Amino acid sequence: MTIRRTEGSTPVSLRPTTDTSTPAKAKNVLRVKDGFESVSRTGAAAGAQPTAAAATTAQASSTGATSAQTGRLALDSKEAQQAIQTSLKFLTPPLTASSLLAANKAGPTLAPKSVERDELGMTHVRLDRMHEGVKVFGEQVISHLGADGKVSSVTGEQNPIPAGLGSQKTKLAPQQAIDIAKKELGGKADKQPSSERVVYQDAEGKYHAAFQVEVTQIAGQEKPKKQNYIIDANTGKVLESFNKIGGWTKSAPAQLQVNGTSSPNVAIPDKGQVQSKINIPDGVTVDKLALDLNIKHTWSGDLKVTLTSPSGKSAVVQDRKGGSKDDVAGSFDLSEAFKGESAKGEWTITVEDKAARDTGTLNNWSLNITAKETTPPPTDPQNPPTGTADDVSMYSGHVDLKTKKEADGTYSLEDSTRGKGVVTYDANNKATASGQTKITDNNDKWGEATDPARAKAAVDAHYGAATTYDFYKEVLGRDSIDGAGEKLTSYVHVKNNYVNAFWDGEKMSYGDGDGKQSGPLTTLDIAGHEITHGLTERTAGLIYSGESGGLNEAFSDIMGTGVEWFAAQKNPEAKWNWTVGEAAWTPNNGSNEDGLRYMNDPTKDGYSVDNYKNYPKQTEVHGSSGIANNAFYLLVEGGKNRTSGLEVKGGVGMQDGLKIFGRALTTYMTPKTTFAQAREATIKSATDLYGADSSQVQKVKDAWTAVGVN
Repeated sequence: MTIRRTEGSTPVSLRPTTDTSTPAKAKNVLRVKDGFESVSRTGAAAGAQPTAAAATTAQASSTGATSAQTGRLALDSKEAQQAIQTSLKFLTPPLTASSLLAANKAGPTLAPKSVERDELGMTHVRLDRMHEGVKVFGEQVISHLGADGKVSSVTGEQNPIPAGLGSQKTKLAPQQAIDIAKKELGGKADKQPSSERVVYQDAEGKYHAAFQVEVTQIAGQEKPKKQNYIIDANTGKVLESFNKIGGWTKSAPAQLQVNGTSSPNVAIPDKGQVQSKINIPDGVTVDKLALDLNIKHTWSGDLKVTLTSPSGKSAVVQDRKGGSKDDVAGSFDLSEAFKGESAKGEWTITVEDKAARDTGTLNNWSLNITAKETTPPPTDPQNPPTGTADDVSMYSGHVDLKTKKEADGTYSLEDSTRGKGVVTYDANNKATASGQTKITDNNDKWGEATDPARAKAAVDAHYGAATTYDFYKEVLGRDSIDGAGEKLTSYVHVKNNYVNAFWDGEKMSYGDGDGKQSGPLTTLDIAGHEITHGLTERTAGLIYSGESGGLNEAFSDIMGTGVEWFAAQKNPEAKWNWTVGEAAWTPNNGSNEDGLRYMNDPTKDGYSVDNYKNYPKQTEVHGSSGIANNAFYLLVEGGKNRTSGLEVKGGVGMQDGLKIFGRALTTYMTPKTTFAQAREATIKSATDLYGADSSQVQKVKDAWTAVGVN
């Protein structure tokens, strides 16, 4: 059993409050203390005027003040300690008679979690809120220091907490909380669960003494779990639960069966013909096709029935001369006639009466199409594009992998040129990825026709992780997920026929797919999505439930699409669009009509919502991610939100959009950030980057308004 009371550095005491009353419902809004100071802009829109703080930053830069290290600073470094002390001095409330009386008691404290300095010369100190030596679940305060070293703004609130919730003995022991969590989860845990004493605020704003228990089930699970339970430390009630591992599965089964039905109930004219149409919206490739017919007619032998595909190809279902009184009813196998055809479009059935004095009715008919299983189109290894990209991937064409030459002359997927490394291993189809089984190549030309098939997925996983690292570095100005070059480790061939990919807090695990629902889940946007869960975990820590959970998923979709876009700027064979996961998802790999989610129209999947007014109808994190996904799309491209009809006229482009949302995530969001707070965070981010009066700030506001977030 692991029992943790706190994380990070030793808490620094603040002058405590003596308010022991139960607080009113906390809105937990993004609070600005002393206003937001503007800072210098990079790549600002033409015509925008530098703000006063921009001049301050520029002056600091000219004197060498901003030449200091950027990225995450070691907490014990001189620079970090100075920023922490400046922040705590600013955050400490003035002494009052009541706080003096409580000065000798363990009151509210703040524990430094991270200190980061960005490319604008600003320093951001993220502090976990503590109460009587116990962590307050999901509550953080971030102080933002300008280039002059002074606190310019603060993110987060410090709501009053009743005395005793951290210090008083609870009725439940840690092990009892663990037992409750294990019972709730069911099944056997992979390892001994951990339990941490916390102070927890419920949806009504009331604080509780509680335990946060994490129970892990990964091995052998279709949906791996790091399930977290918040358990009241006195009553044993489960106050909240959520799974830290999101995974990569469709909210509904993959559409391998495509059906269409029409019931025209139309009379067949004597010595004439009648037609009926069925529109199939899915662009799948036909493997099998069955036509079900129900025709009432006095003489079936006088009828000719023909089915025509959207491309114009026809097959005669029946054309007999003579016969007796009979109906045409039943199922007709037309697979050979239409195999390989696209199902998308209008299918037409034509019924022709060829003899006089006959009567009949085309009652109804239907199509039952089984889609063809597909794999990504092969790239010709003999004809690489110009340059050094001589490795062939499954999904992104020719790429350039950085590898390591082993002692035996072979090469392995170990890249030491990016941060602390990017490595890809073989999980050997085990239920849980572990070990360091290297994937090797004899001549460092990966993806050749003669290479083992087992190496294919690894090429894409390695390329995806490297591209994600480069994207963070070049677009977000960040050195890996932790801001300090953290090593990115990926495992391919997890389990057998596994339709999932996930970040587990330490590494990436990729399944090979089942060949029906999906191919290997190693595409660029999937890699970027899952690794961004690691970025979120290392920064904002968005709790994977409620509104913060929807934002967690959305930011992974946004950055995953950003990785895909980033690759396409450098690699002509890499493609990007606003559909999530389309390259891996069968039966129609690569089509923007065949994906898990659609950022340009979230409602298209029949599951997600695109406007906050519909949030109460869909609070599951993948479904509610559509709100922020569509806000980002509208910011970048412009357009209308389907639900509200509100239009954003023109967008800021992908680069600016990613910078704004990326900075908001890493700099201005905390674990319990809501959609409304995300709006404020992105406005602040755009203000930092482009100025308060910039078109980028206005577009951010317009985009969130369009999706119902104000």
